[in-house]
This record gives sequence, C-alpha cells and structure tokens, in this order.
Amino acid sequence: MLSKILVPVDGSENSFRALEHAIFLSTKIEGAQTTVTYIIEAPPSVYIYSPKVMEKVRADYKSESAKILERCKDMANKSGINIHTVLIEGDPASKIIGYSEMEKFEIIIIGSRGMGQFKEMILGSVSNKVLHHAKCSVMVVR
Repeated sequence: MLSKILVPVDGSENSFRALEHAIFLSTKIEGAQTTVTYIIEAPPSVYIYSPKVMEKVRADYKSESAKILERCKDMANKSGINIHTVLIEGDPASKIIGYSEMEKFEIIIIGSRGMGQFKEMILGSVSNKVLHHAKCSVMVVR
C-alpha cells in the first residue's frame, strides 16, 4: 500500500516538488514512513592528489547536504509529518536503487531533473536510471 516512501533530494526545485508529493501522500496513508535521502557524489578524482582539498570539498558537500535535509524536515513538519533523513556517499542512481532495495521501500518519489543537467545530457539522468532499474514503484515529478 505504498507505506514506505523514499524521496531522494539534491537541492533542486524538482526534488523539493517530489518531497511535496511524498508529504501529501504521507498525509493520506495511515502509518506511512517517509525517508528523505541526499546522495553526496564522490569528489572528482583530481582532488585525490590533494588530501586537504579533498577534505575541504567533502566538508562543503556535507554542510550543503545538511542545509538541504533541514529544509526537507521543515517542509514535512509544517504538514505534521515526521520524516527520516539519510546521507549516503556515492553514485546517486546506484545508491538510490541499492538503498531502496536494502530497506524495502515500496515507492521512490524523485524529481525529473536535478542539479547536474550537463552531466544528465552525457550520462543520462539519475531519475531515468532509477525509473528503469528500481524494483519498486517509481513516481517521477516535474
């Protein structure tokens, strides 16, 4: 009955719209559990040669992700919904798919386009990969 909901966010407006849909759905389903995840992509390999730079980049990513997840909590709290937040590091599409399988989510609600539009043109979008490879239902929000 779609009571375990996963919402990957990246700070884009589409990801926040996806969260709005998840919050709405959570208000309609008794006992719904909504988890919001932010995936920190590994820094480009150029930083591997400079540990100090890599550590700074990683700290910046974590700081930004904390702000985004806090905004998500605020959005949910305004609707009287409690959400669980998770921070994961790695390739966004594969981590979303893997986490959804590991935790047995029934639906993933994801924004149609995220922050990395140039990367999407070259590699294909995260939402497209999730849509085609996740084992649970997927709702793509524009």
